[in-house]
Amino acid sequence: MIKLIQTYFRTVSSIAPKLAGNQAFELFQRPLNKKVRSKELSFYKVAKSFKIKHYLEDIQCFELGNPSGPMVLLVHGWESNAASMSAIGLKLAEEGHHVILFNLPAHGFSKLKKANIKMCKEVFLEVINHLNPKQPFSVVSHSFGSAVTAYALSKTSHQVDQLIFLTSPNKITQIFQDFSNYVGLNKRAHQQLCQRAENILHEPLEGVRVDQLSDKIRYNHLLLIHDSYDKILPKSNSIAIYNQWPKSEIQLLEKTGHYKMLWTDQVIEKVVNALKEGDKKRIKSLYAVAF
Repeated sequence: MIKLIQTYFRTVSSIAPKLAGNQAFELFQRPLNKKVRSKELSFYKVAKSFKIKHYLEDIQCFELGNPSGPMVLLVHGWESNAASMSAIGLKLAEEGHHVILFNLPAHGFSKLKKANIKMCKEVFLEVINHLNPKQPFSVVSHSFGSAVTAYALSKTSHQVDQLIFLTSPNKITQIFQDFSNYVGLNKRAHQQLCQRAENILHEPLEGVRVDQLSDKIRYNHLLLIHDSYDKILPKSNSIAIYNQWPKSEIQLLEKTGHYKMLWTDQVIEKVVNALKEGDKKRIKSLYAVAF
């Protein structure tokens, strides 16, 4: 199938680059594999579900743990769903956290056919506005979900305690360039693809890069976890972010892969410990202010 797609876009790019760019952008927005994995299905039976009204469609949300505990939002990646974060979510619930998960547009059981970072950013912000947290909350995100998290939080004044990025892309321009190379767009068709994206975002693509967003986000600490040999997102993305975010730390692992890391005890333990440490610092800070 990919050979046919590449042949098609190489041909159309040469004779009608604008058409090729527009069609490639439509393809780019479509998650092609929305299947919920068998090991993820049990999550939907144990989590408390609720919906939030949104103009795109009702947002599918799920809740675990103690409603009075420290709030943690879990944000899944591209072509994934809320349950992909369930091993982490269930463990955090055991530790007393109030865990909120949700499906991004066109993911999970969504009826939508396409999604982009703008749509996902809007949904993320709608979830936060609905929850209306009175205290700083934390976010654990995976892959594309980390870019969504950073982009969304840069558009809000909410105070975030701990950010944990389980891999992250960095520059959206690089994502589009990799996609153009993959499907076979020429330079003019690629420019049209980027123009379509900028028209939707209402800002230059160069401005949508995670490593440049730290000064727009109110956060206490960022932990980046990345497999050194990740075949989906090179570790250079997380390293670039780490180098630009002042309150950050990076841990490079091996043999956790890209998706498998979400179910790996080593990674789950690191997430739990990071949030515990954040809770201790927050409580200590509150105590110091009170006395």
